Amino acid sequence: MIDRAAFPIRRRKHARPRELLVAALDLFVEKGFAATRAEEIAERAGVSKGTLYIYFHSKEDLLNDLIAQRFFRRFPLESFAGHEGTEARSSRELLRSVALAWRSALVEGHAGGVVKLVFTEVHNFPALADFWVHQVLTPTRAVVSSIVERGIQRGEFRAMDPDLVVNALVLPVVATCLHRHAIDPHVPCAFITAGHEALGRHAELVLQGLMAA
Repeated sequence: MIDRAAFPIRRRKHARPRELLVAALDLFVEKGFAATRAEEIAERAGVSKGTLYIYFHSKEDLLNDLIAQRFFRRFPLESFAGHEGTEARSSRELLRSVALAWRSALVEGHAGGVVKLVFTEVHNFPALADFWVHQVLTPTRAVVSSIVERGIQRGEFRAMDPDLVVNALVLPVVATCLHRHAIDPHVPCAFITAGHEALGRHAELVLQGLMAA
C-alpha cells in the first residue's frame, strides 16, 4: 500500500536544492559572496547547515549552480533563426522581441541577480570574466548580428555595424539590471519598475535609427 503521507516529504526534499539556490542568490546579492555565511543560507532556506552540505560542497558550488540554474535556464541566448514564423516577421520586430526578452530575463527575473554577482565578484573569481565574455556576450552578439545582417539584406535596415547595435541594445539592459539589484533597493527608480514599456521606448529609439529611408 502506498503511503500517501510520505509524498509531501519527498517533494520537500526534492525542492531543497532549489530553495537553497534561491536563498543563496538573495544573500549573495544583498551582502556579497564573501560576507555571506553558509549557515545564513541554510537558515534562510529553512534547513540545517548540515543539510546544505548534503547538496553542495561549498559556497563556490552554490555560485556555479546559480549560474547554471538561474542564468542559462532563464536568459534567452538561442538564435531566432529557424523558429516557426520567423521568416514572415520583420527584422525590426525580431530585434525588439530579443530586447524585450532580455528585459524580462535580466531585469524582472532571477538571472539579473547573477549578472550583479558577476560584476561584483569578478575580482575574487576571475573565471566569471570568461563566463561573461564567452558565454553571454559572444552568443548575444551573434543573435543581434544575425538579425541586423538579415535586415540589411532585406532592405529593412540601413547599412550599420552590428556591434554598434549590440552595444546600444544590450548595455542599457545590463545597466538597468545592475541598478535594480544595487541601487533600487535603497533608492527606488520609476524607470526600473516601468516594465516592458520603458525598455520598449528605448528599443524603438535604436530601431528607428536602423530603419532604411
